[in-house]
Amino acid sequence: MIWWKKAIIAGIIFIGCIFIFNSLLMPWYVGHNTLVKVPSVVGLSFGDANKVLDEADLEGVQGDIRYDVSKPLGTVLDQNPTAQQMVKDGRRIYLVVSGGEQLYDVPNLVGRTVRESKFILAQRNLELQEVGNKPSVQYPAGIIMTQIETVGAKVKKGARIGVVVSAGVEAGDLRVPDLIGKNVEEAKKLILQNKLSIGKINFQPSTTVAVNAVIDQYPKANSLASENTRIDLFVNRVEKKKIETEQEMNSMEEVKSDEETKKDVEKAKEQDKDKKEEVKKKDEPKKDEPKKDDKKTDIKKDDKKKTDKPKDKDNDKSDDGTKF
Repeated sequence: MIWWKKAIIAGIIFIGCIFIFNSLLMPWYVGHNTLVKVPSVVGLSFGDANKVLDEADLEGVQGDIRYDVSKPLGTVLDQNPTAQQMVKDGRRIYLVVSGGEQLYDVPNLVGRTVRESKFILAQRNLELQEVGNKPSVQYPAGIIMTQIETVGAKVKKGARIGVVVSAGVEAGDLRVPDLIGKNVEEAKKLILQNKLSIGKINFQPSTTVAVNAVIDQYPKANSLASENTRIDLFVNRVEKKKIETEQEMNSMEEVKSDEETKKDVEKAKEQDKDKKEEVKKKDEPKKDEPKKDDKKTDIKKDDKKKTDKPKDKDNDKSDDGTKF
């Protein structure tokens, strides 16, 4: 009798669980996971997009930042899931927001050379601008001693970062004039007018300035110098000298060729004269040379002498032993 009581109790408990699940748990679960349509929030600001999503029982979340100059900062550029999709209420909607125009951090350039600073700024799509030179005991000449823009500041692409370059230890109270691009004679006059002296003049080719104009100078423009400091100039005049030297070489070759042709003509005349004299000598008979007839007579005489020689003693006797 005990076992069937236990079976009745278990059945009553099972039926009660089914009733609770169907009448209480299922309605609550179905009502809590209602499907909703995702609204379009592209083109709205991030704040307005969140309001629209809240009204649709959805949650807006900032995702990636995309730089776009044509869209204002904070504008929604894209969303995931996309608009018109059916999702469960309370789902997160990820929004891609415009970062506007991309900005770059200003690096620290103090203590660096001008060349190194230009390379660092070029990597950030920025440019260097020298706004002046000042004497400095702390920084050697050519080293950046101060910069205008604050380190870490945000600037736009292509912005110029102003710097002040050290001119080294102050050597005097005379300021070196800017001579780049000026004619070399004009540059010399300016040097003397500023109580400075003309230093070494170097010639280099250049396409940035006119011929016979100053390409570079040392000390640099606006640096301080003492009286009679020598100012070295780098002048664009190599190409002109090269042309002049080529013209001189051509003219020398022409003169040389004219002289050679004259010598050749005289030599040919002398050779013709020598040939004529040789021919003339061959045509004249030699004084000591005997004529052909004389040679024949001499040969006959020689033969006769040979026949007239005395015979041998044995030959003078006749065959019978008597003498003639």
